[in-house]
Formats: sequence, C-alpha cells, structure tokens
Amino acid sequence: MHPTIQISVRPILDYYGKCPRCGYPAGAAETIRKSLDGLIERHVVATCELPCGWYGPVTRTTMTGGAAAADPAA
Repeated sequence: MHPTIQISVRPILDYYGKCPRCGYPAGAAETIRKSLDGLIERHVVATCELPCGWYGPVTRTTMTGGAAAADPAA
C-alpha cells in the first residue's frame, strides 16, 4: 500500500443502481485516494437506501454518463 496524502469521499448524486438484496434504489459514494508517488485509487461503494443493511463495491453507473462517466472535479 502506498502512503496516502489525501482522501476525498464524494456522493455520486446521479448514481443509478439497485440493492441486490431487496431491489430498492441504492445510493453511492466514491472514495479517491492520492498517494505520495502520484498514484490515484478510486473506489465506489453503494448502500441500500432502505435499512436492509446492504453495502458493497459497485461499478460507477450514473444516469447522465453511464459507467465511464468522466469526472472533471477529481
């Protein structure tokens, strides 16, 4: 693991996904880690919007840009 100098967590407001456990819509957030050597790691985690308790890693899929949506704010 590379020494991390910055961690940002941002909600993906236009995430389009469903909970695999109960089928209800899920929300997602992206964690971006920047390391001293310039490496940038991105992880997207979704969470069920109902209290079923599911969460897990997912592919970034948005209503406006699809799975490969570019994020200029990163």
